Amino acid sequence: MTYEQVETFLTVVTYGTISAAANHLYVSQSTVSTRIRQLEDELGTALLYRQKGHRTIDLTACGNAFIPMAAQWTQLWKNTQNLKDLADIRTLTIASIDSVNNCTLVPLFNYLIDNNPEFKLRIHTHHSNEIHGLVESHSADIGYVFSQINYPDIISRPVYREKMYLVCHKDSPYQDDMKCSDLDPSKEVFLRWGQDYQSWHDRHWSPENYSAVTVNTGSTLQRFLDRPGRWAIAPMSIIHQMKYNQAFVHYTLHEPPQPRMCYELVNRYLSARQRSSINFFREELEKFVRSNEDICVFEPWMLDE
Repeated sequence: MTYEQVETFLTVVTYGTISAAANHLYVSQSTVSTRIRQLEDELGTALLYRQKGHRTIDLTACGNAFIPMAAQWTQLWKNTQNLKDLADIRTLTIASIDSVNNCTLVPLFNYLIDNNPEFKLRIHTHHSNEIHGLVESHSADIGYVFSQINYPDIISRPVYREKMYLVCHKDSPYQDDMKCSDLDPSKEVFLRWGQDYQSWHDRHWSPENYSAVTVNTGSTLQRFLDRPGRWAIAPMSIIHQMKYNQAFVHYTLHEPPQPRMCYELVNRYLSARQRSSINFFREELEKFVRSNEDICVFEPWMLDE
């Protein structure tokens, strides 16, 4: 049984006559008839009723039963022909928090898509605790978070960091080297950037002094900074995203929080193919970080700051 024989049978079924099938396949009617007979001989049963004077074909019971089998067989045959091409495709599932996926790494993602057609990205946005679970269960190949949770099967390593700045409306009465004591907590738009940040925040403003509003994503943060006087503290990736709106400005702090450290998560147990794809992405990420002025390249001493 050959692909041409099965394809010819399905074409005859689709077009209803031997002549129409021959025209579609660019072969003679005798070639179509020969292929059908050869297929019937191999299957050991007739697929078509042959009656003189009838142009349209009629299927036998076996012919009707063979249609779904023939369709499945041709699809499987096509898949085997594409097997080599599929083997060259590398798919990487990345799970990251909102600011990483929608701000920091967007240029890198686009570069990889444009320059490596065999490299397919599956990008998912989750909260940090969810990302740890996805990496542990192999639902994600690699994760990027700004907090560490101990999982026995996860290897975590710092990859880059971002400095934190005061961000506000341009008409706000703030400036560079701003002291935390001069900032009114009732006008803050608060986002908890991690446990280290929370500890720093609680040292400068009492937890009882509630912020004007609390949000949980960087994209939401900027929606509440459109009024003079309101302020927030954010990493450069978020500030960079806000640059399209000239109403926003950012300033340095006299006593800034620790730079926000981004950690890479991978499962301890990887297949050779997963490891190859992850190593490729790591190399590209390192190049990207070193070429991006908004990101601080990680150095071991940064953990001691």
